[in-house]
Amino acid sequence: MQFSSLFVSLLLSTAVVAKGGNKTKAVTDKSICKEMAQLTKLVSLAANETKLADKTKNNATKIASIQAKASEAATQLTTMESNATLVSTCAVISAAETTKDDCRTMSKLEKLIATAANETKLAEKTKNNATKIASFKEKATAAQTELDTMMSNTTLVDACTAITSAKEASKSDSQKAAASASSSSAAASSTSATTTSGASFLNAGTGLLSTIFLVVAGVTMV
Repeated sequence: MQFSSLFVSLLLSTAVVAKGGNKTKAVTDKSICKEMAQLTKLVSLAANETKLADKTKNNATKIASIQAKASEAATQLTTMESNATLVSTCAVISAAETTKDDCRTMSKLEKLIATAANETKLAEKTKNNATKIASFKEKATAAQTELDTMMSNTTLVDACTAITSAKEASKSDSQKAAASASSSSAAASSTSATTTSGASFLNAGTGLLSTIFLVVAGVTMV
C-alpha cells in the first residue's frame, strides 16, 4: 500500500515555478522529466546513423540540423542529469507513467474479453458476421493470456486498484462539491427573491402612502 500511496500522490502533486517575462507558467516534475526524455531521445537519434538516415531520408542538410540540435541537447541533458534528485524523481515518474499505461491496457483487455463472452454484445459489435466473430474471439483468447500475465504482477494490480479508488473518490468529492454549490446557489436565489419581494412590497407601500399624501394635500388646498 505504501507504493500505491506514493503513486497516487505523485499523480496529484504539482510544483509551480515562475518562468519568462510577465507570464507565470506552471511547471511540474512530469514536464521537466518529459523534457529530459525528449532530449535523451534526440541525442540517441543523432548517435544512430541508421535511424537518422531513415528519419531524414538521408538528407544531409536535415542530418546536420538534427546533429547540431543534439549537440545542444547533450549539453543541457548533462546539466540536468547532474541533479541526482531530479534523476531519481524522473525514474519514479517514469515507473508511474508505465504503470498507468499498464492499467489502461488491463482495462481494455478486460473489456475485450467481456465482449467476446457476451454473445449479444458480440453479435451487435460484429453485425453478426461469423468471420468477424471468430476473429474477435481469437483476439480475446490472446488478450486473456496477456491479462493473466499482467494480473500475476500483484504490485501492478495493487497500483491499478489504488488509481481506480483515487478516481472514484475524486469523482465523489466533485459531485458533493457540485451539489453543495448548487444548494448554496439555490439558497442565495431564494434569499434574493425574498429580499426583492420585500423591497417591492416596501416600494408599493411607499408609493401608496405618497399618493394618499398628495390627495390629502390637494383636498386641504381646496
